[in-house]
Amino acid sequence: MGLDEQELIRGCKAGDKSCMEMLFRSHVDSAVRLAFSITRNWATAEDAVQEAFIQAFRSIGTFQEGKPFKPWLAKIVVNKSRRIGAKFGVSWDELDPNQPNDTDDGTPERLLMEKEDKTRLMQAINLLGEKHRLPLILKYLSGLSEAETSEVLGVPITTVKSRLYVARRQLAEKLALLEGSEQRGKA
Repeated sequence: MGLDEQELIRGCKAGDKSCMEMLFRSHVDSAVRLAFSITRNWATAEDAVQEAFIQAFRSIGTFQEGKPFKPWLAKIVVNKSRRIGAKFGVSWDELDPNQPNDTDDGTPERLLMEKEDKTRLMQAINLLGEKHRLPLILKYLSGLSEAETSEVLGVPITTVKSRLYVARRQLAEKLALLEGSEQRGKA
């Protein structure tokens, strides 16, 4: 069955379980990545996404046809991730050791360098306040447009642009600090 997203949404509104399953399958991976970016824990992220999809399917009747589904779902995922993260005291202090590695090919040295770079980047992102961290996650890790990020966060697009600008500058500063402290530690 090759239905487009809007046809799947109409099917979901009509109670078609197969349409719900197809919509779920097409968005679950990005939803879990988004939730993990907020909670930094795979189990918590999966719980948040499960709750988000339950809420999304319960309130699918309020979804405006013709609009993209991903930003609407992302808003629910963000809210659920924040709530569950706060409830369980999940922090951004460390990367989850069970995080899957996206690049399992290559030499061990290259993989180690990529992991170190990724760890440093996540540490730098962790140093940002939520006001700047969340737009960065939505735009660059979840692939939402600035307009979609604006919709998810409920702020004007100019605010998103401003926060992204500040976040990129702060991120560059944090990365430089982390790299500098690593260099001093190796000396």
